[in-house]
Amino acid sequence: MRNLRKAEVRGKRVLVRVDFNVSLIGRGERRIEKTLPTLRYLLGKGAKLVLATHMEKNDGIRPSTKKLSEFLRKTYFRREKNLEILENLRWNPGEENCSLGFAKRLARGADLYVNEAFAASHRRHASIVLLPRLLPSYCGFLFENEIKNLSKVFRPPHPFTFILGGGKVETKLPILKSLLPRADRVLVGGKLLDLFALGKKPPPSKKIILPKEIIVLRKKVVDVGPGSFEEWARVIKESKLVVWNGPLGYIEKGFNGGTKKLISILKKTRAEVIIGGGDTLDFLPQTLPKNIFVSTGGGAMLEYLAKGTLPGMRALEIRN
Repeated sequence: MRNLRKAEVRGKRVLVRVDFNVSLIGRGERRIEKTLPTLRYLLGKGAKLVLATHMEKNDGIRPSTKKLSEFLRKTYFRREKNLEILENLRWNPGEENCSLGFAKRLARGADLYVNEAFAASHRRHASIVLLPRLLPSYCGFLFENEIKNLSKVFRPPHPFTFILGGGKVETKLPILKSLLPRADRVLVGGKLLDLFALGKKPPPSKKIILPKEIIVLRKKVVDVGPGSFEEWARVIKESKLVVWNGPLGYIEKGFNGGTKKLISILKKTRAEVIIGGGDTLDFLPQTLPKNIFVSTGGGAMLEYLAKGTLPGMRALEIRN
Protein backbone atom coordinates (compact mmCIF):
# COMPACT_ATOMS: atom_id res chain seq x y z
CA MET A 1 0.00 0.00 0.00
CA ARG A 2 1.39 3.38 -1.01
CA ASN A 3 2.44 5.97 1.53
CA LEU A 4 0.13 8.99 1.50
CA ARG A 5 3.02 11.30 2.45
CA LYS A 6 4.59 10.65 -0.97
CA ALA A 7 1.48 11.69 -2.91
CA GLU A 8 1.34 15.04 -4.69
CA VAL A 9 -2.01 16.38 -3.53
CA ARG A 10 -1.84 20.17 -3.93
CA GLY A 11 -4.76 21.32 -6.04
CA LYS A 12 -5.96 17.73 -6.44
CA ARG A 13 -9.46 16.48 -5.71
CA VAL A 14 -9.02 13.62 -3.23
CA LEU A 15 -11.83 11.15 -2.57
CA VAL A 16 -11.44 9.93 1.02
CA ARG A 17 -13.44 6.88 2.11
CA VAL A 18 -14.13 7.32 5.82
CA ASP A 19 -16.36 5.40 8.23
CA PHE A 20 -18.57 7.78 10.17
CA ASN A 21 -21.24 5.14 10.78
CA VAL A 22 -21.11 5.58 14.54
CA SER A 23 -23.37 6.50 17.40
CA LEU A 24 -22.55 9.98 18.63
CA ILE A 25 -23.85 8.92 22.05
CA GLY A 26 -21.06 7.54 24.21
CA ARG A 27 -17.60 7.17 22.65
CA GLY A 28 -18.59 6.41 19.06
CA GLU A 29 -17.15 9.75 17.98
CA ARG A 30 -13.63 8.30 18.42
CA ARG A 31 -13.81 6.92 14.89
CA ILE A 32 -14.43 10.40 13.49
CA GLU A 33 -11.72 11.92 15.65
CA LYS A 34 -9.13 9.38 14.50
CA THR A 35 -9.54 10.43 10.86
CA LEU A 36 -8.53 14.00 11.62
CA PRO A 37 -4.74 13.65 11.14
CA THR A 38 -5.32 12.49 7.55
CA LEU A 39 -7.93 15.16 6.80
CA ARG A 40 -5.86 17.96 8.32
CA TYR A 41 -2.77 16.77 6.44
CA LEU A 42 -4.57 16.77 3.09
CA LEU A 43 -6.22 20.14 3.68
CA GLY A 44 -2.91 21.58 4.85
CA LYS A 45 -1.26 20.41 1.63
CA GLY A 46 -3.85 22.22 -0.46
CA ALA A 47 -6.05 19.30 -1.47
CA LYS A 48 -9.77 19.51 -2.11
CA LEU A 49 -11.52 16.74 -0.22
CA VAL A 50 -14.58 14.68 -1.00
CA LEU A 51 -15.52 12.49 1.97
CA ALA A 52 -17.60 9.37 1.40
CA THR A 53 -19.11 7.28 4.19
CA HIS A 54 -21.90 4.80 4.75
CA MET A 55 -24.46 5.09 7.51
CA GLU A 56 -27.36 2.90 8.55
CA LYS A 57 -29.66 2.91 5.55
CA ASN A 58 -32.26 5.24 7.02
CA ASP A 59 -29.73 7.75 8.34
CA GLY A 60 -28.22 10.77 6.63
CA ILE A 61 -24.77 12.21 7.23
CA ARG A 62 -25.80 15.47 8.91
CA PRO A 63 -25.03 14.46 12.55
CA SER A 64 -21.54 13.28 11.58
CA THR A 65 -20.98 16.45 9.54
CA LYS A 66 -21.75 18.61 12.57
CA LYS A 67 -19.38 16.58 14.75
CA LEU A 68 -16.63 16.78 12.14
CA SER A 69 -17.06 20.55 12.03
CA GLU A 70 -16.54 20.70 15.80
CA PHE A 71 -13.35 18.67 15.56
CA LEU A 72 -11.93 20.71 12.70
CA ARG A 73 -12.83 23.94 14.57
CA LYS A 74 -14.21 25.38 11.41
CA THR A 75 -17.68 25.35 9.91
CA TYR A 76 -17.85 23.10 6.88
CA PHE A 77 -21.13 22.68 5.08
CA ARG A 78 -21.88 19.84 2.72
CA ARG A 79 -20.64 21.93 -0.21
CA GLU A 80 -17.69 24.16 0.67
CA LYS A 81 -14.84 25.07 -1.64
CA ASN A 82 -12.29 22.60 -0.23
CA LEU A 83 -14.39 19.97 1.55
CA GLU A 84 -17.49 18.15 0.40
CA ILE A 85 -19.27 15.30 2.19
CA LEU A 86 -21.32 12.94 0.06
CA GLU A 87 -24.64 11.64 1.30
CA ASN A 88 -24.94 8.13 2.79
CA LEU A 89 -23.41 5.70 0.26
CA ARG A 90 -25.90 2.98 1.17
CA TRP A 91 -28.77 5.05 -0.13
CA ASN A 92 -27.56 3.80 -3.51
CA PRO A 93 -27.85 -0.01 -3.88
CA GLY A 94 -24.74 0.05 -6.04
CA GLU A 95 -22.58 0.44 -2.93
CA GLU A 96 -23.47 -2.88 -1.30
CA ASN A 97 -23.97 -4.61 -4.67
CA CYS A 98 -20.41 -3.60 -5.59
CA SER A 99 -21.51 -1.96 -8.82
CA LEU A 100 -18.73 -0.83 -11.13
CA GLY A 101 -21.04 1.79 -12.60
CA PHE A 102 -21.65 3.27 -9.15
CA ALA A 103 -17.91 3.25 -8.42
CA LYS A 104 -17.24 5.10 -11.69
CA ARG A 105 -19.76 7.77 -10.74
CA LEU A 106 -18.06 8.20 -7.36
CA ALA A 107 -14.65 8.45 -9.02
CA ARG A 108 -15.76 11.02 -11.59
CA GLY A 109 -13.80 14.23 -11.12
CA ALA A 110 -11.48 12.80 -8.45
CA ASP A 111 -7.71 12.63 -8.90
CA LEU A 112 -6.78 10.36 -5.97
CA TYR A 113 -8.42 7.88 -3.60
CA VAL A 114 -7.58 7.42 0.08
CA ASN A 115 -8.99 4.58 2.17
CA GLU A 116 -9.33 5.83 5.74
CA ALA A 117 -12.15 3.40 6.57
CA PHE A 118 -10.32 0.49 8.19
CA ALA A 119 -13.47 -0.44 10.11
CA ALA A 120 -15.34 -0.99 6.82
CA SER A 121 -12.52 -2.61 4.87
CA HIS A 122 -13.73 -6.16 5.48
CA ARG A 123 -16.73 -5.38 3.26
CA ARG A 124 -16.67 -6.03 -0.49
CA HIS A 125 -18.48 -2.81 -1.33
CA ALA A 126 -17.97 -0.52 -4.31
CA SER A 127 -16.30 2.31 -2.40
CA ILE A 128 -13.88 -0.13 -0.72
CA VAL A 129 -12.80 -2.59 -3.42
CA LEU A 130 -13.63 -0.93 -6.76
CA LEU A 131 -12.50 2.67 -6.33
CA PRO A 132 -8.83 1.61 -5.97
CA ARG A 133 -9.07 0.13 -9.48
CA LEU A 134 -10.14 3.47 -10.89
CA LEU A 135 -7.85 5.99 -9.17
CA PRO A 136 -4.28 6.22 -7.82
CA SER A 137 -4.83 4.93 -4.30
CA TYR A 138 -3.36 5.29 -0.82
CA CYS A 139 -4.18 4.26 2.72
CA GLY A 140 -4.72 6.97 5.31
CA PHE A 141 -2.77 7.43 8.53
CA LEU A 142 -5.46 5.76 10.66
CA PHE A 143 -5.54 2.73 8.36
CA GLU A 144 -1.76 2.55 8.45
CA ASN A 145 -1.72 2.74 12.26
CA GLU A 146 -4.36 0.02 12.59
CA ILE A 147 -2.28 -2.41 10.54
CA LYS A 148 0.91 -1.49 12.41
CA ASN A 149 -0.64 -2.26 15.80
CA LEU A 150 -2.79 -5.26 14.91
CA SER A 151 0.13 -6.91 13.11
CA LYS A 152 1.78 -7.44 16.50
CA VAL A 153 -0.52 -10.43 16.92
CA PHE A 154 1.26 -12.35 14.14
CA ARG A 155 4.58 -12.38 16.05
CA PRO A 156 3.40 -11.65 19.57
CA PRO A 157 5.54 -11.18 22.64
CA HIS A 158 4.77 -13.86 25.19
CA PRO A 159 2.83 -14.42 27.32
CA PHE A 160 0.06 -13.31 24.93
CA THR A 161 -3.52 -13.24 26.23
CA PHE A 162 -6.53 -12.97 23.96
CA ILE A 163 -9.91 -11.92 25.38
CA LEU A 164 -12.93 -12.70 23.22
CA GLY A 165 -16.45 -11.47 23.96
CA GLY A 166 -19.40 -10.08 22.07
CA GLY A 167 -22.17 -11.80 20.13
CA LYS A 168 -22.20 -13.44 16.70
CA VAL A 169 -20.79 -16.83 17.67
CA GLU A 170 -20.44 -17.71 13.98
CA THR A 171 -17.77 -15.01 13.60
CA LYS A 172 -16.08 -15.63 16.96
CA LEU A 173 -15.34 -19.34 16.57
CA PRO A 174 -13.12 -18.92 13.46
CA ILE A 175 -11.05 -16.19 15.12
CA LEU A 176 -10.75 -18.35 18.24
CA LYS A 177 -9.47 -21.24 16.14
CA SER A 178 -7.06 -18.95 14.29
CA LEU A 179 -5.52 -17.36 17.38
CA LEU A 180 -5.30 -20.40 19.66
CA PRO A 181 -1.91 -21.51 18.24
CA ARG A 182 -0.43 -18.06 18.93
CA ALA A 183 -2.07 -17.23 22.26
CA ASP A 184 -0.89 -18.49 25.63
CA ARG A 185 -4.23 -17.87 27.32
CA VAL A 186 -7.72 -17.10 26.02
CA LEU A 187 -10.29 -15.51 28.33
CA VAL A 188 -13.85 -15.96 27.11
CA GLY A 189 -16.97 -13.85 27.60
CA GLY A 190 -20.05 -12.93 25.60
CA LYS A 191 -22.13 -15.41 23.62
CA LEU A 192 -19.37 -18.01 23.52
CA LEU A 193 -20.13 -18.70 27.18
CA ASP A 194 -23.50 -20.11 26.15
CA LEU A 195 -21.53 -22.81 24.35
CA PHE A 196 -18.68 -23.42 26.75
CA ALA A 197 -19.81 -22.47 30.27
CA LEU A 198 -23.26 -24.06 30.04
CA GLY A 199 -21.81 -27.32 28.82
CA LYS A 200 -23.25 -27.29 25.31
CA LYS A 201 -19.79 -27.71 23.85
CA PRO A 202 -16.43 -28.34 25.53
CA PRO A 203 -13.73 -25.68 25.05
CA PRO A 204 -11.43 -26.75 22.19
CA SER A 205 -8.22 -26.09 24.14
CA LYS A 206 -6.81 -26.07 27.66
CA LYS A 207 -5.55 -22.56 26.90
CA ILE A 208 -9.13 -21.32 27.26
CA ILE A 209 -9.92 -20.02 30.74
CA LEU A 210 -13.62 -19.90 31.50
CA PRO A 211 -14.95 -17.50 34.15
CA LYS A 212 -15.19 -18.95 37.65
CA GLU A 213 -18.46 -17.11 38.08
CA ILE A 214 -21.11 -16.33 35.49
CA ILE A 215 -24.44 -14.53 35.66
CA VAL A 216 -27.25 -16.56 34.08
CA LEU A 217 -30.71 -15.32 33.19
CA ARG A 218 -33.33 -17.59 31.62
CA LYS A 219 -30.75 -20.25 30.81
CA LYS A 220 -28.46 -17.78 29.03
CA VAL A 221 -25.16 -16.33 30.23
CA VAL A 222 -25.57 -12.56 30.44
CA ASP A 223 -22.27 -11.53 32.05
CA VAL A 224 -19.01 -12.59 33.66
CA GLY A 225 -19.44 -12.54 37.43
CA PRO A 226 -17.21 -10.59 39.84
CA GLY A 227 -15.73 -13.80 41.26
CA SER A 228 -13.87 -14.37 37.99
CA PHE A 229 -11.68 -11.31 37.97
CA GLU A 230 -9.07 -12.21 40.57
CA GLU A 231 -7.82 -14.97 38.26
CA TRP A 232 -8.25 -12.83 35.14
CA ALA A 233 -6.29 -9.97 36.72
CA ARG A 234 -3.44 -12.37 37.50
CA VAL A 235 -3.36 -13.68 33.92
CA ILE A 236 -3.35 -10.14 32.53
CA LYS A 237 -0.62 -9.02 34.92
CA GLU A 238 1.62 -11.86 33.69
CA SER A 239 1.02 -10.98 30.01
CA LYS A 240 3.15 -8.89 27.66
CA LEU A 241 0.41 -8.49 25.05
CA VAL A 242 -3.36 -8.45 25.62
CA VAL A 243 -5.88 -8.26 22.78
CA TRP A 244 -9.57 -7.83 23.58
CA ASN A 245 -12.53 -7.79 21.21
CA GLY A 246 -16.18 -7.58 22.26
CA PRO A 247 -18.02 -6.84 25.53
CA LEU A 248 -18.23 -9.58 28.14
CA GLY A 249 -21.94 -9.30 28.86
CA TYR A 250 -25.34 -8.66 27.37
CA ILE A 251 -24.84 -4.91 27.42
CA GLU A 252 -28.03 -4.14 25.51
CA LYS A 253 -29.90 -5.26 28.63
CA GLY A 254 -27.63 -3.44 31.05
CA PHE A 255 -25.28 -6.31 31.93
CA ASN A 256 -22.05 -4.31 31.67
CA GLY A 257 -20.43 -4.94 35.05
CA GLY A 258 -17.93 -7.46 33.68
CA THR A 259 -16.92 -5.19 30.81
CA LYS A 260 -16.35 -2.24 33.15
CA LYS A 261 -14.33 -4.37 35.57
CA LEU A 262 -12.11 -5.65 32.78
CA ILE A 263 -11.43 -2.10 31.61
CA SER A 264 -10.35 -1.11 35.12
CA ILE A 265 -7.91 -4.05 35.18
CA LEU A 266 -6.47 -3.25 31.74
CA LYS A 267 -5.90 0.38 32.68
CA LYS A 268 -3.48 -0.80 35.39
CA THR A 269 -1.46 -3.31 33.37
CA ARG A 270 1.98 -2.62 31.91
CA ALA A 271 1.37 -4.96 28.99
CA GLU A 272 0.69 -3.74 25.48
CA VAL A 273 -3.10 -3.74 25.09
CA ILE A 274 -5.21 -3.68 21.93
CA ILE A 275 -8.96 -3.16 22.31
CA GLY A 276 -11.55 -3.34 19.53
CA GLY A 277 -15.21 -3.98 18.84
CA GLY A 278 -17.70 -1.19 18.31
CA ASP A 279 -19.81 -1.90 21.40
CA THR A 280 -16.74 -2.21 23.60
CA LEU A 281 -15.57 1.29 22.71
CA ASP A 282 -18.66 2.88 24.23
CA PHE A 283 -17.41 1.91 27.70
CA LEU A 284 -13.86 3.21 27.37
CA PRO A 285 -12.90 6.49 29.04
CA GLN A 286 -11.79 9.33 26.80
CA THR A 287 -8.23 9.20 28.15
CA LEU A 288 -6.33 5.92 28.36
CA PRO A 289 -2.72 4.98 29.19
CA LYS A 290 -0.28 5.10 26.28
CA ASN A 291 0.17 1.32 26.29
CA ILE A 292 -3.48 0.85 25.21
CA PHE A 293 -4.30 1.03 21.50
CA VAL A 294 -7.98 1.34 20.61
CA SER A 295 -8.86 -0.12 17.22
CA THR A 296 -11.75 1.40 15.29
CA GLY A 297 -12.57 -2.01 13.85
CA GLY A 298 -14.97 -4.66 15.08
CA GLY A 299 -15.54 -7.17 12.31
CA ALA A 300 -12.59 -5.74 10.35
CA MET A 301 -10.29 -6.23 13.31
CA LEU A 302 -11.39 -9.86 13.74
CA GLU A 303 -11.06 -10.66 10.04
CA TYR A 304 -7.61 -9.12 9.84
CA LEU A 305 -6.44 -11.04 12.92
CA ALA A 306 -7.79 -14.28 11.44
CA LYS A 307 -6.61 -13.87 7.84
CA GLY A 308 -3.85 -11.26 7.88
CA THR A 309 -5.55 -9.23 5.17
CA LEU A 310 -8.84 -7.55 4.22
CA PRO A 311 -10.66 -6.96 0.92
CA GLY A 312 -9.89 -3.25 1.22
CA MET A 313 -6.19 -3.95 1.73
CA ARG A 314 -6.00 -6.32 -1.23
CA ALA A 315 -7.69 -3.73 -3.44
CA LEU A 316 -5.04 -1.15 -2.55
CA GLU A 317 -2.23 -3.64 -3.13
CA ILE A 318 -3.52 -4.85 -6.50
CA ARG A 319 -3.76 -1.33 -7.89
CA ASN A 320 -0.37 -0.34 -6.59
